[in-house]
Amino acid sequence: MKKIVLVMVAVVLCVAFAAGCTAQTATPSESAQATESAEATESASVEASAEAPAANADYASWTSEEWAAASDGDQTAAAEALLLDIGDYMMDGYSDLVEQAKTNDSVKEQIDSQIESLKSQIKTFLDSTPGATIGDLAEASKQVVNSGAE
Repeated sequence: MKKIVLVMVAVVLCVAFAAGCTAQTATPSESAQATESAEATESASVEASAEAPAANADYASWTSEEWAAASDGDQTAAAEALLLDIGDYMMDGYSDLVEQAKTNDSVKEQIDSQIESLKSQIKTFLDSTPGATIGDLAEASKQVVNSGAE
């Protein structure tokens, strides 16, 4: 179980770093498009900011602004949701295994530690990729999983 959790976190971390690196090496036209996209997303998020992020259970749509406005508990829930989404993509029943593993205090502590680390990586990804969402990170992670399986 520990190996599965560590593999999942490693995949997500690699994708977050890769996405961050790609965003920094974007060409001027890509940067302009990303800026326009970020401005459109920002204006949409300002309209949506009337709802608190806690009320928004769809973490996949969160951008950097929603992430920053979320409470620590909501960020933890979003990171766990991301981990479980990618885990379930890789292996049927992954979320059930994680829930069962949480009954063991030492394993639960390791999972919680990995989720805290994942929160930092999500923040890095969102901050370094204008207009990106947690859902984009999930999709990129799934693509990495697919390319690794080939």
